[in-house]
Amino acid sequence: MLSKYRTKIIIFLIILIGLIFRFNNINWDENYHLHPDERFLTMVAGAMTTPKTFNQYFNQKTSLFNPTNIGYNFYVYGTFPLTLIKIMAQQLKLDNYNGITILGRSISASLDLLVVYFVYGISKVVFRKNRRIAIFAALFYAISVLPIQLSHFFTVDTFLNFFMVGSAYFILKKRKIVSAIFFGLALACKITAVYISPLLLTIVMIDNFEKRYKTKYKFISNLIFDFIVLFLVGYLTLRIADPYFFQKPSFFDPRISESYLQNLKTLKGLLVINDSNWYPPMVQWLSKNSIYHSLVNNSIYGFGVVNSILLIIGFLFFFFSFIKRNLSRSLIKVIKGAVGDPELKIFIFAFWTISFFVFEMLQTTPTLRYFYIIYPYLAIFAAIGLDSLVGFIKTYCRSGSRRAIIYSIIFISLFIWPLMFSSIYFLRNSRVAASEWIFANLPNGAMILSEAWDDGLPFSLSDGKKTFVAEQLPIFDPDTKEKQEKMNGLFTIADYYILTSNRGWGSITTVPKKYPWMSSFYRKLLNGEDGRFEKVKEFTSYPSIKYLGIPLELPDQWADESFTVYDHPKVIIYKIK
Repeated sequence: MLSKYRTKIIIFLIILIGLIFRFNNINWDENYHLHPDERFLTMVAGAMTTPKTFNQYFNQKTSLFNPTNIGYNFYVYGTFPLTLIKIMAQQLKLDNYNGITILGRSISASLDLLVVYFVYGISKVVFRKNRRIAIFAALFYAISVLPIQLSHFFTVDTFLNFFMVGSAYFILKKRKIVSAIFFGLALACKITAVYISPLLLTIVMIDNFEKRYKTKYKFISNLIFDFIVLFLVGYLTLRIADPYFFQKPSFFDPRISESYLQNLKTLKGLLVINDSNWYPPMVQWLSKNSIYHSLVNNSIYGFGVVNSILLIIGFLFFFFSFIKRNLSRSLIKVIKGAVGDPELKIFIFAFWTISFFVFEMLQTTPTLRYFYIIYPYLAIFAAIGLDSLVGFIKTYCRSGSRRAIIYSIIFISLFIWPLMFSSIYFLRNSRVAASEWIFANLPNGAMILSEAWDDGLPFSLSDGKKTFVAEQLPIFDPDTKEKQEKMNGLFTIADYYILTSNRGWGSITTVPKKYPWMSSFYRKLLNGEDGRFEKVKEFTSYPSIKYLGIPLELPDQWADESFTVYDHPKVIIYKIK
């Protein structure tokens, strides 16, 4: 058992590690704004104007905090993150395009860093007899790569995750009002916060079981009262934090905004997988096995291979021990015997985490960041796995020196992947480096082709010394004769063709039946078989630890598109002959 003093020192060091990973080069794209969702949120926040009165703030039709009233009719997130950033930006004199983005990233990193403490707090509540698991859990979350990456973006995901985890933490601490406030704020960030409500309600139910009321009536009445309080406080919080979620400003009118519902309906229509859907972001999902994609990308990239192995060990160890102790008992006796035992709450967390993972990986678009909200709980069960492994080593390895070597190998292996991934922020962004190379090496007046739905290079078509002509290729349009003629015509007059990421070739080549001509074109281009093009330069920023003197690198272009195209895409520059 660790003393409280030592525990505080260790937690401080873990938070320091998490801080270093999350604040490593916050301005990683050097104010070029390379994340599309981030660009959108920054533009909406920049267009906002602070309401002059509270009445104006709550009025959906007149408030200039409402995206619909400032020219952004299609908005499917909550407005609370933007409201918060806008007010802070004004107070800090950062209310401009660059300032809002950097401030937003800083707040994202700060909130995710606080999640490290929430993970520790949740673990400490449910593992009262084992403080070591709580420490391990905080460490696992601090070094998880997906949270580290999302901390570098100004998106609603980090806000959502912070308030969801905070809500779970405070419900465990039996601070229901605070938990409801956090839940309301989570909903004000993104509607998907509703997924955690079954977990919160189940814990409240268990807490009422623990009180052992003398009559069923007393139990039911108190349970209903708790549910009503949670609902009312969460509802009032949501109404204050995001009044534009609702149709009318009246607190007694809970109807959801019709425009918001229509936006969700429109978004759902865009995400349908069928042959008639030509929405470019959906192309990447047409041929993917969502189950395989989710398992591979979360275990290898988002959470890490070593962490995932320990996670599996943790789940198996917990469920095996839980079943072993309760195998001969009926379900009712198990529940009654578990009342007051923190292990029941651990089981609830495990069930909710697995249920959400299964639910999400069965969706048509299981983007890696959608799994982000369960990472705090994955860290907890990875901690159980590490703790059980440490116990096994202590039992069967009697040599102290050998144990020290084994422990060192385990802990070093935990840091390899986050250290490799962090290299993309130590190095120049591949698009930024490519943009500078273009100005330094391409002739003045050159015509440069880029691809639709991607960021063209160079970022500015003129630096005062050189000026370039830019044109985009309609690569995601159907493979009609007109499209082929247009692209081939542009190839005859252009000087350079630049692939600034794998957004096009990484998606289109996976569906050759839908894009037969483009798939053949990309295959020949990338294999050097198309004589019209000569590859003159390639820029990559793969995760590596070469900066530590170790020649280890991981080309990750086959990962989830959202994992690579924003902060470390592969850029290829072709000269057209």
